Amino acid sequence: MIYVFTGDDDFSIAQAVERLLEAVGPEELRESNVTRLDGAGLTVDTFGAAAMVAPFLTDRRLVIVRGLLAAAEGAGRRGRRAARTVAEERENPATKIAPLLAQLPPSTDVVLWDETANASIPLLAAVKELGPEAATVRSFTSPRGEQLTAWIAQRAEAKGASIEPRAATRLAEVGGASLWGLDSALEKLAIYAGDSPITVDDVDILVSGEREASVFELTDALMARQADRALAALDSLLRAGATGLGLLATVSTHVRRVALAQEFTAQRLPQAEWGAHIGSRSDFFLRKLGEQARRFSSEAVRALYGMLLETDLALKSGSTDELALAELAARTSLLPAPAQR
Repeated sequence: MIYVFTGDDDFSIAQAVERLLEAVGPEELRESNVTRLDGAGLTVDTFGAAAMVAPFLTDRRLVIVRGLLAAAEGAGRRGRRAARTVAEERENPATKIAPLLAQLPPSTDVVLWDETANASIPLLAAVKELGPEAATVRSFTSPRGEQLTAWIAQRAEAKGASIEPRAATRLAEVGGASLWGLDSALEKLAIYAGDSPITVDDVDILVSGEREASVFELTDALMARQADRALAALDSLLRAGATGLGLLATVSTHVRRVALAQEFTAQRLPQAEWGAHIGSRSDFFLRKLGEQARRFSSEAVRALYGMLLETDLALKSGSTDELALAELAARTSLLPAPAQR
């Protein structure tokens, strides 16, 4: 059987692949019966050696190929060329693999995993022509809005937990765009809530608080001129689903709050009264904010805010998230040194 899985929802694709892995047999036999291949450099001989042989001590073999449809398009991940010659098309290894897909042994399952797939790709058309009994083509799109809230409720149920509707909505708002990150958060929430439904307060304590702590860590590292520490915090937040522009907006808002906290401190406004002006009632947030306001100079805060604006322009001018944020971390060496503790 051939499975074509495409789309930006790599979490759901991974779940579908996991079910196929389980069908191969016990985990100790998978090393001999599961092969993972890179479609960009795949040869006919390599594919044939993996797919056209009998399974070892199990009923099934599984071959997972990532990027084969992109390779079949002629230009891989570097983008499509305007045209290809007949000779180039004939020499494309992915094109040569098409006949083998029609001759797969009944005991072999093949997964073609690509983020995108142009409907005009001859290899994809050839797979579809095999019919539903031999091939399954599915597109996985990351859920948004109400679909994401429903996904959260379903994943909680799959973990033996339940989540209140308002809590599911809250988690969708604060948990980031990555389904991997949301699934990890649900693991912790399910353990924390135990036999009780997951509530909004649970989400705020475990997830919002964790994200706040990460933003504090990043801002603190930036203003302390610790590039390596800042890069580690940036990488953690990006992996959790944050985008470059979204992360920059969050940090900019936080830096403005540090500036406000410095003003409140100069005015001797009690910390308990900051919440109404800053927009947070979290004791943890206000306490950490006060620590940063005392540790870093107002000159450093203003200079960092200027760097954030420049990074925003770089991102909007086409720079990648990783490059623009790495340059921001490196440039913080120019900030005034923090006060000694």
